[in-house]
Amino acid sequence: METKKITELVEGENLFTSNGVSNIKVTKNGQVVCLEVPIVSSGITELIDSFDKSAPKAPVKDVKVTPDSPMGKDMGVTKNEWVKIRDTSDQDYLEKKQKHESSLGIAIVLKGMAVEIKDKSGNIVEEPDKKVEIMRNMGMSGEQFSQMVADIQSLTKWSEEEKKDFFV
Repeated sequence: METKKITELVEGENLFTSNGVSNIKVTKNGQVVCLEVPIVSSGITELIDSFDKSAPKAPVKDVKVTPDSPMGKDMGVTKNEWVKIRDTSDQDYLEKKQKHESSLGIAIVLKGMAVEIKDKSGNIVEEPDKKVEIMRNMGMSGEQFSQMVADIQSLTKWSEEEKKDFFV
């Protein structure tokens, strides 16, 4: 790994833009093939931040906390008290959260893939829903999609192994 000392930042330079490939495993007739899909990190942080603002919130419910309960001990209550807590087990919330996370994953892949997606006629597809439909119709699995999301996010995030090797 190369270390580069930065002494100045100049507007217009793409100093912090990362790129690489996502290695996607495909098995055809028992043979494993690795597809190298070019990926970039540009705009991913802003995309995630915008999605965070619209993330569903768990509903609030009233819960009776007693001094001898684990929650009561954590909170340091000395008498029975009613408190408001977020119900992260609420089924409607869990469904909305799963849908939101899925939408975020799709958005990350669409933003981070450095390849054009074309329709059968060879025209470049711009609509996100159509891009996703094309990829699904091409057989892209949820696992492959998740791999690509992880690869895009890892372009700018240190892995534990990289930290260990680099910062020792």
